[in-house]
Amino acid sequence: MLMYVAKRLLALIPLLFAVSVVIFSILHLTPGDPARAMLGAKASAAQVDALRERLGLNEPLIIQYFQWVADALRGDLGDSIFLRKSVVAAISDNVQPTMQLALLAIIFALVISIPFGTLAARYRGGVLDQTVNGFTLIGLAVPSFVLGLLLILLFGVWLRVLPVSGYTNPFEDFGRGMDSLLLPALALGATISAYITRTTRAAVLDVLNAEYIDAARSRGVGERRLLFSHTLKNAGLPILTVVGLTFGALVTGAAVIETIFNIPGLGSLLIQAIPRRDYAVIQGVVLLVTVVFLLVNLLVDILYGFIDPRVRLAKSGGK
Repeated sequence: MLMYVAKRLLALIPLLFAVSVVIFSILHLTPGDPARAMLGAKASAAQVDALRERLGLNEPLIIQYFQWVADALRGDLGDSIFLRKSVVAAISDNVQPTMQLALLAIIFALVISIPFGTLAARYRGGVLDQTVNGFTLIGLAVPSFVLGLLLILLFGVWLRVLPVSGYTNPFEDFGRGMDSLLLPALALGATISAYITRTTRAAVLDVLNAEYIDAARSRGVGERRLLFSHTLKNAGLPILTVVGLTFGALVTGAAVIETIFNIPGLGSLLIQAIPRRDYAVIQGVVLLVTVVFLLVNLLVDILYGFIDPRVRLAKSGGK
């Protein structure tokens, strides 16, 4: 197992290298002078030249890239001239709301999708299956920000039972904190639950049609035990895959929701940095989100090996 994990970790190195090149290239090859964009049209030529020198923009791109990578490996992602703090400090101030929002959204999605996807497969073609399919189609068609606006209108404007803006840390005030995260988490969770529900239904259907399920049923195994113990366990790999992918997408896709609900997360930080051409912040946030996405998928790969040893043996070259 250790060899399997080590190989998966080594496989991340070329991916991280490729991602770093893409992040750096997209920003630095964008037309226009970043120093002039940061300082504005009223800045003098001397001020622009001084900022270019300070940011190292006068160096060749290859030198700038390797300097950025070397600093990042030391934990130095540069400084934001607009926020007047280091990028690491800015990320630290904003990462907690995003991670809390993503975690709460995935919990909501799992609570909704796995039971309903499993039952829809069990009663295929019935009223429950058709109802679940209808709601998943709506979830796939309605963007999360539209659902967020509808939730604001319903729970914030009409019913006035939940706040529609702002953020409170649940570790400081659990009740108010959960209230501030509930609507945005529902907006994100309802959207991705449609993907997980459809994947769960398809995976459970595949297992229910397997011969060993018929054999277990012929031995007198109860339907409830057959469904939730045998079937759902063996359908776990595709479900785990889509959960890993959607969690990574949640971290990246929370930007619009954070803006709508005025949550000071990474998405809000990135949206504020883009029009300013705040290179250091943009690079730092995108790099962090990419690393989180890769680590989540690495965790999924490792869990594959625990759930199904055949996956571990196949990727390790075992017989």
